[in-house]
Amino acid sequence: MEFGLFFLMQRDEEWSEQSVFDSGLEQMLAAEALGYSSVWIAEHHFNDYGLCPAPPVLAAFVAARTTSLRLGMGVSLLPLHHPVDLAEELAVLDVVSGGRLDVGIGRGGTLQDYQTFQSDRDDSRARVEEGIALMRHSWSGAPFDFQGRFHSAERLHVRPRPAQRPHPPLFIAANSEDSVLSAARLGLPTLSSFFVPVAELQKRHRLYRETARAAGRSMAEIEELEGRAWGMRVVHVAPDHDEALRATEAPFMGYQRRMSVLRSESTGGSVPGSFDRSLLRLRAFRDYLDDGWALIGTPDEVRDGLQKYCEATGYGRVLLVMALPGLRTDLALRSMRLFAEKVAPALA
Repeated sequence: MEFGLFFLMQRDEEWSEQSVFDSGLEQMLAAEALGYSSVWIAEHHFNDYGLCPAPPVLAAFVAARTTSLRLGMGVSLLPLHHPVDLAEELAVLDVVSGGRLDVGIGRGGTLQDYQTFQSDRDDSRARVEEGIALMRHSWSGAPFDFQGRFHSAERLHVRPRPAQRPHPPLFIAANSEDSVLSAARLGLPTLSSFFVPVAELQKRHRLYRETARAAGRSMAEIEELEGRAWGMRVVHVAPDHDEALRATEAPFMGYQRRMSVLRSESTGGSVPGSFDRSLLRLRAFRDYLDDGWALIGTPDEVRDGLQKYCEATGYGRVLLVMALPGLRTDLALRSMRLFAEKVAPALA
């Protein structure tokens, strides 16, 4: 098993923007010594739902203060960027971090995001697939020509080349069936959010295999790609069950309210079809726990819940959402320590 930490950098109403970064960075910088393999930083624009519009900048800060911790883009919103510009930024980050970069690619974002960056959301899937091809060419270390629907280049030689060969590992955010099929066609592993139900994940694993096989990939290659995929769960560990619930109910429900608003029809917050909108309906805290969206409790309780999740989905790598908006930093750090000391070893 491999565990990473996922950071939305989401702001609670009573926190300052500086406090969000201070808390997130304290947790990120504690992760390496506790044995977490990676930290992943989400890209969001123009909203308290996520305060980091430039994950490579924040990741570079973390890279300078760590030695082995991997740095994940969770995810880069490729349709909002020129692929060559993004490839250049990420190549520099891979070089200065000593080859510790992982690159998640997604196409989410609000209507305002797409309008501001002058990108058409209706073309977002095609932009992602073409953009990945152009980024791979950019990372090749050799001059190339490229002619696509959205971008073209002649005798382009992008420098520097990333430290990793042939390039940093790529992942596709797969919170919809269409994204799963795209990842399978491209031969890339997936990143799945915590709000995708387990039964739906099981269905999508089957679709991934079928589509990858139809694309000509061997079962050995498919199994390798599946082994690199990441699942996700909201997790909080405390010595006492009731204490864990008291600490996390308001932060977790605050997250749900923000997601409901940001991803609503009124804001155009999601790419059409990106996930089931019924999942956005606000429910009681206990309902989310009963559905397994969050694993909150004692080390034994969290271990049992996570083991069931991994057995049901086949994931060997799980991103943990511990930095909930408004959750006290000391409680988040305690949860990280308890998980590392009492939960992870039992799952290994």
